[in-house]
Amino acid sequence: MKRNEKRYAVKKGASVLFKKSFAFGLLNNRTVYSGTIIDISLTGIRAEYTTTTVWSGNFNKMSIVTTDNHISINNIPCKIISDRKIRPLENGTFLRRCGIKFGDLSDYHKLQLSYFIQKYTIVSDNKKSWHIEFS
Repeated sequence: MKRNEKRYAVKKGASVLFKKSFAFGLLNNRTVYSGTIIDISLTGIRAEYTTTTVWSGNFNKMSIVTTDNHISINNIPCKIISDRKIRPLENGTFLRRCGIKFGDLSDYHKLQLSYFIQKYTIVSDNKKSWHIEFS
């Protein structure tokens, strides 16, 4: 499935934490996997992660965090749309790449994602400022 939205390459130091909600919402979300964000659009992200098994894709929330701790966007609704093995690694694990689609975003999530795109992506065509608008 191809995204129609513009993709923005993400600077190093941005990670995604994929989370699974427990039944009935009685407990906090549990982190299932973490990965490195490759790029982001207004509708989702592409990320890489390592694992010894095939990813179940059994999660429904994610968080975006940066190593400088300036950004932490929690509990973003999401859904896996693609997942493939890139190559085996020397330690017996595999590098995998996945495509994640955002679910219904709150105004807060839209604002935070817009800020993330402005501050943590690489400008590819020498624009002086960003104008990000969610529909």
